Amino acid sequence: MMTARQKHILEIVFFVILIASIIFCSVVIIANLAKIRTQDINENIPVTDRDYSILITGTSENISFLKEVYEGATIVSNFYDSAIQYNIPEITNKETSVQSLFDYAGFINSDCIVAYINSSDTKFFQAVNSSGETIPLITIGLYSPDIPQISHIGINYAELGNMMAQEAVDFLNGNGVIYILNTIDVNDFYGSTLIGNVYNTLNAQENIIILDSAKLKNSSLSIEDDIRQQIASSGKIDLILSLSEKGTVLAAQTAIDLNLLSKTKIIGYGEGQDSKLYYDKQIVTELFCINAVDIGKKAVQEFFEYKTNGSANSYVTADIQLLKNKVAK
Repeated sequence: MMTARQKHILEIVFFVILIASIIFCSVVIIANLAKIRTQDINENIPVTDRDYSILITGTSENISFLKEVYEGATIVSNFYDSAIQYNIPEITNKETSVQSLFDYAGFINSDCIVAYINSSDTKFFQAVNSSGETIPLITIGLYSPDIPQISHIGINYAELGNMMAQEAVDFLNGNGVIYILNTIDVNDFYGSTLIGNVYNTLNAQENIIILDSAKLKNSSLSIEDDIRQQIASSGKIDLILSLSEKGTVLAAQTAIDLNLLSKTKIIGYGEGQDSKLYYDKQIVTELFCINAVDIGKKAVQEFFEYKTNGSANSYVTADIQLLKNKVAK
């Protein structure tokens, strides 16, 4: 049988253990709360707890670009109380279409769709939610006034043309032979604006010789064979200036095939993973591209503008980036 002194000692031990346990649990709780607060807000708040749900979508050929758009959208999502969702199939096949992606947006009741539109994706039915209401659409990529979009986010083509031409002039130090690889439809207003501004700047340079792929075109050949033949037969070319994603990829492939990388440099434009891959491999010397993160931010802002005021800006200009490889000219 324990004495009164032993009971007292035992009570003190239990009390000390209790206090230590409380302190330990408090530390654990505080540490976990701090960890939760530092986590991305999108990981903590379910979609159903946000006021709005925005779906970013497109086909797999634009996946790297759209991932950056998603990144930009998530940066501002907390401020606009929006949950950002992402649906880009890893592989695009004949069963994958913009329509199927829009149907998915309707199935999950998105409040807005931000979609990358290619030239082959202009015909579709607008997405509707479970209540039969049309889901607002914000487009990136191809712009067409015939698409029922509340806003399009793209580049200022006049500004891009000036920037590309001036960068080419600076690269050549105002002297050399430049080959303009142009695959843009001249009947397209924005494409023709880009081309016109490129030439306005370059034509003012007395010591730069301009070769134009469009003017040298041989209609009997495929575009790949035609460009290859033009470049191979043009003699020394100091710089290839490509005005499109397709042209940039073609310029890189042609320079590799003709073993021109040591003497002919490439300045191009692109927003796809192929042009970026050739830039990363230093085959493309400089690459103009649209700031996809900036597009993501502006897409969420335009949707909020639409929900607040009933309309959004029909055409929003995104920032242009210039990536430069550190290679000898």
